[in-house]
Amino acid sequence: MRRTAPVLAAVVVAMSMGGCATTAAPAAPALPPGPGSGSGSGAFNPTDIAWLQLTVPMTENAVTAAHLAVDHAASTAVRSAASALEPSQDGFLTRLRAARDRAGLPAGNVHSGHRMPGMITDADLVALRTSHGGGFDQRLVALLRAHSKQIVVLAKGEQTSGADPATRALAGELAAAATREGEVLDRTS
Repeated sequence: MRRTAPVLAAVVVAMSMGGCATTAAPAAPALPPGPGSGSGSGAFNPTDIAWLQLTVPMTENAVTAAHLAVDHAASTAVRSAASALEPSQDGFLTRLRAARDRAGLPAGNVHSGHRMPGMITDADLVALRTSHGGGFDQRLVALLRAHSKQIVVLAKGEQTSGADPATRALAGELAAAATREGEVLDRTS
């Protein structure tokens, strides 16, 4: 039974990255907890590593996109939804970066330039920055909905196959928040 966990982790990571346009570097090997990692931490396996390397930039870009609603959205519902999402996303981003640092991973985005489900890309951000009104509203809501749905999928994979207890718990909290955010976004249309 223990031998199936690495295989399951590889399948989850491969499925979640199925939309990658380019091939990422192989996942780092399991790492021991970093210095000062605190209680509740364990070794990071490839699923933990891949989840953090994907979820951090996904959340960074979602936060950036949501911030644009204040000046670009036409609908008060869209501005309100984005404003409601920001504090939650900002808080999770801080915690995700701390987990990434605890795992000893670099801050760079290993998925830069990749087109994956739920990833708000640099091109998407440029399009949002140059858009206003109804077009902005539709694009932002669609991007944030896709982001929320994919975060739930990725978090389930981490919860199932991750090794670090604190990272698995964070994935569970992030999935619950993304589910709520998806419900808020669904009410904006």
